[in-house]
Amino acid sequence: MDGFGGAKTMKKDNIHTEETFKRDYGERDWNWYRNLVAEGIRYGTPGKWLDLGAGLGLFVECARRFGIDCIGLEGSEYAVEAVKERFPSIDMRQHFLEDKLPFKDNSISTIMCHQVIEHLSNETMISMLKECYRVLKQGGVMLIYSPSKYDRKQRLEKIHINLLTPSLARKELEKAGFRVIETPNRPRMFLGESEIAKLILGVVFRLFPLDYLSATANCVVFKPA
Repeated sequence: MDGFGGAKTMKKDNIHTEETFKRDYGERDWNWYRNLVAEGIRYGTPGKWLDLGAGLGLFVECARRFGIDCIGLEGSEYAVEAVKERFPSIDMRQHFLEDKLPFKDNSISTIMCHQVIEHLSNETMISMLKECYRVLKQGGVMLIYSPSKYDRKQRLEKIHINLLTPSLARKELEKAGFRVIETPNRPRMFLGESEIAKLILGVVFRLFPLDYLSATANCVVFKPA
């Protein structure tokens, strides 16, 4: 989820190192992911869950603590070993997302993809989406959370090589065969962080959900029967 389960051919700088894991996620524990697990429960379906780009496995751990059978795939060898040392019973596997997912057709009920696709090449993203469609059960749900290309701060991140807009994210998911349930995006706070500014932008964004107003390219989709 917060790791970079990217392709083998990607730039080395695009995969989290031990130092960047500690810097960016050292203050978190599994409790940080409660809301994200709740979103999975809200939209997803019972059964086996899959977390792509699982990083330090904190989402997987959180899901497990709430009785959910969840598997994590992560490209960083360091991260996978760190998870196994911290929580040996967690099912974490090293996997590069340019490769086929190691699961049978129609075997996964819910897929979480949190802050991952912006780190993948466009080719790898398209391949990954097709694989997600393959392994999801009919009616299964996939939740994608990613920053928008209109968020200037996110554009400045060198490791963000594939920033999408909400419309483009939706288009790519529909091309892979998914149908959209919801696009839970939030507006860019270019008017400031005051409560009044947030209220104004929130209203405007609901009335006019334009791509350039969005800070995110989030999408919740399902595999039709």
